[in-house]
Amino acid sequence: MRRSNSTRRIGLVPWLIAMVITAALLVVLFSWLEPVRSASVGRFGIGTMELDLYSKWFDIADTGSATAIPDTFKLTGNTCITNETGPGWDAQFFVASDYSDSVKVRRLRSTDGGWVVKFERERPFHAQRHIVLMPADVASIRAKYLEILAHELGLVTPEISFVRVIACGRDLGIHLKEERIDADFLEKQGLAGASLFEQGHDPARPDHLFPAFEDDTLAGPVLRNSLRMAYADLAEGAAPLSYIVDRKAGIGRLLMLWLEHGPAAFEGEQVFAYDWSKGRVVPLYRHTRSTLVDGANGAPVMMDPLSGMMLESDVRDDFNKRREQLLEERWRLKERFEAMDHAWLPILANGGSLSRARSIARGIQDSLLNDRLDDPHAWNALQRKLVRYAGAEAFDDGAGEVRYWPTRDDPRILDRIAARTKARVEGDTLVFPRGRYSIEEDLTIPYGHPVVIEQGARFEIAAGKSVVIQGPLDVRGTTRNPVFVRPKDDNAPFGTFAVVGDGTTRCSITGLQLSGGSEARVNGVYFSGQFAIHNGARTVLKDCIIAESYGEDLLNIKGGSVLLERCVFEDGFADLVDLDRCTGRLNGCVFRSGRRDSNGDGLDVSGSRILVTNCAFIRMMDKGISVGEASQLLVRGSRFEGNRLALAAKDLSIAYVEGNIFTGNRIIFGAYRKKPIYGGARVMRYANEYSGNEKEQELDSLSAVVPKEVLGADVIGIFAKD
Repeated sequence: MRRSNSTRRIGLVPWLIAMVITAALLVVLFSWLEPVRSASVGRFGIGTMELDLYSKWFDIADTGSATAIPDTFKLTGNTCITNETGPGWDAQFFVASDYSDSVKVRRLRSTDGGWVVKFERERPFHAQRHIVLMPADVASIRAKYLEILAHELGLVTPEISFVRVIACGRDLGIHLKEERIDADFLEKQGLAGASLFEQGHDPARPDHLFPAFEDDTLAGPVLRNSLRMAYADLAEGAAPLSYIVDRKAGIGRLLMLWLEHGPAAFEGEQVFAYDWSKGRVVPLYRHTRSTLVDGANGAPVMMDPLSGMMLESDVRDDFNKRREQLLEERWRLKERFEAMDHAWLPILANGGSLSRARSIARGIQDSLLNDRLDDPHAWNALQRKLVRYAGAEAFDDGAGEVRYWPTRDDPRILDRIAARTKARVEGDTLVFPRGRYSIEEDLTIPYGHPVVIEQGARFEIAAGKSVVIQGPLDVRGTTRNPVFVRPKDDNAPFGTFAVVGDGTTRCSITGLQLSGGSEARVNGVYFSGQFAIHNGARTVLKDCIIAESYGEDLLNIKGGSVLLERCVFEDGFADLVDLDRCTGRLNGCVFRSGRRDSNGDGLDVSGSRILVTNCAFIRMMDKGISVGEASQLLVRGSRFEGNRLALAAKDLSIAYVEGNIFTGNRIIFGAYRKKPIYGGARVMRYANEYSGNEKEQELDSLSAVVPKEVLGADVIGIFAKD
């Protein structure tokens, strides 16, 4: 019997109901069931095809909104940059939300569709001279994760963000923006004057043979000489590359190599800075712009400052310890990664499925924080057979021989120094008792050995020669019975009397009278002061007289905390005291100049936080105090007399000035931007006494001198911690 059409339609109803229920269950399952919805690619057997199908048909979850707002960069010009294929620079006009100016643009050699944008030196973009733009997608969130990890490991690394690029009248989509590592970038990171270079690991590539410096013709020969000495020591079973490489940064960089590339760790080039203030290589971090493949299957790599560190067993121990520390902080790293997801994934998804974007991001997180960070065999997996350079003759470029190499814990060196100078050795310490010491050649004290100079000791240093101490210094002079450091010939200045520390080195100096020096480069370190202390932890100078220099600085201290009390600094050729990246205080000191050929500052402060009390700044041909590079300064109870400019604040610095006397100065206050990568400055002027000054202030449009009533406890508290 034939069934009617109505009967057939009724029979379809249960089937349709079942289909609707099934679809609804699938929607619920895929859209709200978190273990599936948030699963990363590769977890639970889920692949990209399954995620694409799910995203297209079933994902009705909230697409979310980004917590970050990408800037829009517009590039316009007579030519379209997307059509340019040559290597040269193209003139364009660049517009962002708070910036517009002419720029130069060229293609990025390492990435298709990427560009380098160069801004005018006097008009940097957000304090950046060069930026790199590369097309971005969801997987680009990995660069933000790597940036977080690099910061956690204390590495110098450029900031990553995402922007929309419009060029040639077209929206080119979301791009990754990264500041290019250059000299300006290094200066902002506390590496002013450092020299940038790159080096790879492939023994088959002649261009990887030596460090490739960009602009410094001197740094290359200096570093090659240091490497020559290090590799010569390898033949004796020593591995002293930790004297060439900043240890903390080197360990962090090795760990980042593993986290980012795994077995392909040594397939790309590395970027370094040579820090002249320490004579050390500082590994930097820049995320790799292309995928590396371990095609060499564990083939040998060329020994360089980074790979060579792996020969030392204590580096292995520190690597594993640092990896375990990151593991303990993994929960916090995941929280920071999640914050990046909320900020950028909706933007990187670019209208696509946010669930798919989250799954890709989770897969990247799993690779970094689980698969690689959790691997207890990471150090062993990094190991490669290291290939040495083709003989020591490869380093012999006529640049001169390094006269001292800091072989670790070699007591013979200390004994030879004692025999030559008539000092004495007490355990690991070199002691100079009362007496006269004639220094005819450079004297370099081995790494880590303390030096004690007792009252009545007198150093006479030959012309152009230097004394460099690579450990703690204890000078025990008194005002009645000082320690003297003088040139052997009054008409021929010596080089420098210097200390190079390791960040924990302490210098306690009392009753020192030092004069007649200049500046010097010794064993790959540049010392701008006749008396120089680099990379110390705590420096104390009391009752000292430092005078009559013939170089850039009378006294230069780089890094650590400082206390200068009742000291006299006078008659320098340029600046008297230069403090770089320091914290501390000066009390009861005198800064004065009587030389007509002098053109320096009394106190020059850069990147520091300093309290000055009860000091005097007299007849400085340039500035009594100059404070720059985002420093903070509090000056109280001090006297400024007869200076060209009593106090100047520059480059994002703030100077608080209260209870001082200003008399006979040409200009009292100056506030301005000197370096384009910084901004203006502020002088916060409280109650002071003024008499006989010619001009009150000189300012630029970015800076200000701000009258204030009462110095608050909040300001005093900033400096009380020092």
